[in-house]
Amino acid sequence: MLVATGDSVTSAHLQLMNAYPMGACVGNTKADFRGMPGNDMLFSYAGKYAVNRNQRVVEYYNFARTGYGTQQILGAPFGHRDACKNQWARNWPPVELATRAIKQAKADRKAAYFVSTGGVNNTKWTDLLTALAKCGLMDHYRFLMQKFFADHDLPLQAQMDWFDLAGNNIAKSKIIQGGACHGKVVGDVTGIQYIHHRIDVPVWDGPALYHQIKTDIEDIVDDVLDAGADKVVWMGYYDISPARFDVGRLAEQYRVNLAQKLNGWLPGQIPSQERDLIDDPGWKATVGAWTDELNLVIRTGLPANHPKVRFAPPPALGVADLQRTAFGGSPHPNEAGHNKLAGALDATFN
Repeated sequence: MLVATGDSVTSAHLQLMNAYPMGACVGNTKADFRGMPGNDMLFSYAGKYAVNRNQRVVEYYNFARTGYGTQQILGAPFGHRDACKNQWARNWPPVELATRAIKQAKADRKAAYFVSTGGVNNTKWTDLLTALAKCGLMDHYRFLMQKFFADHDLPLQAQMDWFDLAGNNIAKSKIIQGGACHGKVVGDVTGIQYIHHRIDVPVWDGPALYHQIKTDIEDIVDDVLDAGADKVVWMGYYDISPARFDVGRLAEQYRVNLAQKLNGWLPGQIPSQERDLIDDPGWKATVGAWTDELNLVIRTGLPANHPKVRFAPPPALGVADLQRTAFGGSPHPNEAGHNKLAGALDATFN
């Protein structure tokens, strides 16, 4: 038997198309037979391992939910909503359901394997990366708009400003430390004098939460070991810096929602073009360092040299292994990515 807990990587979150508003799941994000968008247990690397890589697995349970952190794995109450607004419809949290399944398997004299991800959703990771992606996207639109204004001799200017937490102007690369980006169109046509949009970028709070993440992982692993798990694997987080998305397709989802008075003054269809989700080299380096830190915290939460417990080093996922729908799809693994994760799980179990 294989039982899984965790977050959107294990659940698994598969977004089929861009959504309006950003993050909407219903109608855009795949669900399995359970009918919960954002959670497809068979698409998950855990499901691919159970179905394709270990023919001895006769039962497979997946209690992971998109958006769950270690706190929800340990204690999600009845009615708790995941990142796609699905309610947790059980009277026991994921780890308790996992231990019950493991105990039953052992009572039936079956091997019981356990796998999980978790930790990233304890932090502001998703909010921070989403803000960075939106700022990068808005900066790209600023370039396209300014070129359009210049080519058509329009009395408008597209501008982009970057601010730290104190409101001081800073370089784009520094915004990852917290602050805001501010895009604006300045001019006076058809009664429009000033159009602007501000996106706040939160401060990374990982270091303040590392101790709690470590403690939670210790508790989760202890629970499943006490239940009798034969093998326990915690899957590490992969580097998301290769993730890309189609900027043109995303723009078209939002065009119909623009104010009608802007029609004729903004560029026509934005061409299909792939861009990096995290588009600044400094951002990429920092996100990579944070990922390494989080994986180290996970490792320290696992019992050292325990014969049944392993950390699964994440495989390198490239552009071809990641979803390209934004926001909500990228940077989750696509099918090729989940197959690579299943391979890493298989190698670690064995």
